Amino acid sequence: MIERRYRSLSQKSLSGKECILLARSISPSLGNKERRVTSFISNNYQELAKSTISEVAVHLNVSEATITKVCKKLKCKGFYELKKAIELYVNGQKEEDQNDLDSEFTRKDSNKVILEKVMLNAILAIQDTLDIVDYVAFDKAAEILRNKSEEKKIFLVGNGGSAILCEDFQHKLLKIGIFAHVYKDTHMQFMFTSLVNKGDIVLGISHTGATKNIVQILKLAQLKEAHTISLTNYMNSPITEVSDVSLVSTAKNHPITGENASARIVQLSILDALYTSLALKDSGGSNKNLLLTSDAVKQYRQ
Repeated sequence: MIERRYRSLSQKSLSGKECILLARSISPSLGNKERRVTSFISNNYQELAKSTISEVAVHLNVSEATITKVCKKLKCKGFYELKKAIELYVNGQKEEDQNDLDSEFTRKDSNKVILEKVMLNAILAIQDTLDIVDYVAFDKAAEILRNKSEEKKIFLVGNGGSAILCEDFQHKLLKIGIFAHVYKDTHMQFMFTSLVNKGDIVLGISHTGATKNIVQILKLAQLKEAHTISLTNYMNSPITEVSDVSLVSTAKNHPITGENASARIVQLSILDALYTSLALKDSGGSNKNLLLTSDAVKQYRQ
C-alpha cells in the first residue's frame, strides 16, 4: 500500500525537488534566456544551492530580473525562496540518491551497468512524475471517459512511439467493452476528426507537446465541441492549450536514449491507471466484458 502523499503543483509552495521537475517540464515553452535559467535549475541544482542570484546571472549571462521571473513561474516568491527549497532538498538527499539522479551513460559501461541504468531511469521517471502529478486532471480525464454515452466515439491519436501507446490503450479499452479508434496515417486522422461530433472524445499523445498534426487535430476537435485530453512530457506546451485536460509525465533527457524511452513507460503507466479506474468504477459491465474477451482468445493461448 502506498502511504506517501504527493502534492499537486497547484499548491502555493513546492519542495525543492518539485521545483527542479517543474523547471524541466516548462523549459521548452520559455524564451531563450528563461530557458537558460530553467536548464541550470534542473541540471545544476546542487551548484544553485550554493550560489547567489548575482553569480547565477553572470554565469548564464541573463539579468537578475529574468531569474526572478522564472522563480515566480516555479511558484516561488523569488530566488531566495527557490534556493532555500533546493538547498533543503540537496541536504536531505542520501548519497545514493544523488548518484542515481546524476548518473549518465558512458562508453565504459558494461552491458550489466547499461541495463541497470536504463531500468533506473525508468524508475526515476515514474517517481518524478508521481511528485508532480495533477490528481485533479487525472480525475477529470477518467470522468470524461467513464461518462461517455454509448453512441459517442473515442479517437486516440499519436505519431511514432506515441501511436504505439494509442494502440495499447485501444487494446485495453476493448477488453472492457469500450471501442476506440486509432489511425496512424495523417490523412486518416484528419478525416476521422472531421466527423467528430459534440461529446465525442479525442485523446492526443505527443511527447514534446508540439507535434503539428496532433495539436491541429485537438484544436479542430475542440472547435467541434468534442472533449479533448492530452498526454505529454511538457507543461505549457502547445498541445495543452487545445486540451480540456492535460496529463503530464516528466522524464529527464539523456544524450543516447533521449527522453522518449523513459517517458513512454510513464505515459503507459498513466494510461494503465486510466484503464484500471474505468474497469473498477464500472458497475459490473467491465467484469462481464473482461470474461467475454478473455474467453474469445483463450483457445489460442494453449
